Amino acid sequence: MSAYLLCVTPTAHWPEYVDWAGAVLSTWLTVKDGFALPCDEPGNGIAWDEAAVAKYLVT
Repeated sequence: MSAYLLCVTPTAHWPEYVDWAGAVLSTWLTVKDGFALPCDEPGNGIAWDEAAVAKYLVT
């Protein structure tokens, strides 16, 4: 989420990079040449891997 917010912040320098969340995400933030590249699709860019999330479901 922070990559999207930093795109509109004139003094943006340090995005929050949560690499440990990869276990439950089906999409990931692209980093190229040291720059975070948000996707062009609408929304916040987070897509959950429903099968992975289900492993952590507590009922």
